[in-house]
Amino acid sequence: MAEPRSFETPRADGSVIHWMLDLPVNEAKSALVVIAQGSGCAAAMQSSNLELARSAFGNLAALTVEKYGVKPGDNPTDDHGDCSQPFREHHTVSQRVADYRQIIGSLRDAAWWNGKLVLFGGSEGGIVMAMLAPEVRADAAILISTGGGVPFGQMVRQSIPEEGWPTVDATFERARQNPDSTELWAGQSLRFWADAIDRRAADYMLRADTDFLLIQGGRDRAGASNVARAVGDLFASAGRCNLTYWEFPAFDHGMIDANGNAHMVEVLSQAALWLASHTATNVSAACTTQ
Repeated sequence: MAEPRSFETPRADGSVIHWMLDLPVNEAKSALVVIAQGSGCAAAMQSSNLELARSAFGNLAALTVEKYGVKPGDNPTDDHGDCSQPFREHHTVSQRVADYRQIIGSLRDAAWWNGKLVLFGGSEGGIVMAMLAPEVRADAAILISTGGGVPFGQMVRQSIPEEGWPTVDATFERARQNPDSTELWAGQSLRFWADAIDRRAADYMLRADTDFLLIQGGRDRAGASNVARAVGDLFASAGRCNLTYWEFPAFDHGMIDANGNAHMVEVLSQAALWLASHTATNVSAACTTQ
């Protein structure tokens, strides 16, 4: 791969979107994969899992986009606590979707792009990519540790002990009443929570003709496997056959087993094979589970 190139594009409010494009070395046209980071205010490629994803899809052009208020190279010690004021004031999942949509739109006529669009994201990045899929008519999307079968706020609620639910409920209601607040709860502003808590990834996925691969770990408390399985039920009820669901019972949110062994490389390798088969010419989606 050639050295990634960094770009800046203005938003309508005058702020700047920082983004990076990494093209394959060969001169042939290629598909574009959008690689979305999870939560926090570290720069995208500070994530080791995003680096692994870039390697797994090395034959594709890759786009990463920084969040509002984040610059390339940002790597705070606490990537949820030590974030910039612009990040606190503006970072939401819908803002991320708008930024991706703007940058992808600006690349549509690029000479290197063959028109195929792939989305990849995990956790927060997963719901963002699910929301983006119908808006940009993505050909395929790979979502890891995203859950998606219930609203985001409900996923957060069920990931903590039951005695903490009243606090969660009160905080989410305060967020709904104060949707522009920069007050922090659990590392995010109330503005972020107000924007995210009632969104269900499956609703956006069902609006898209995208081929989806949904990957879930059975030990993931942040997005329980029953929540991810519910996405399959929703697709089946709607008569949709553009979802493949993989569940790895022994893995957690980061695809790590109970002994602390990381398996993200293997998972991504399998995902890359799935992608190759589902973006091949004249391949139609099939309803499959694993």
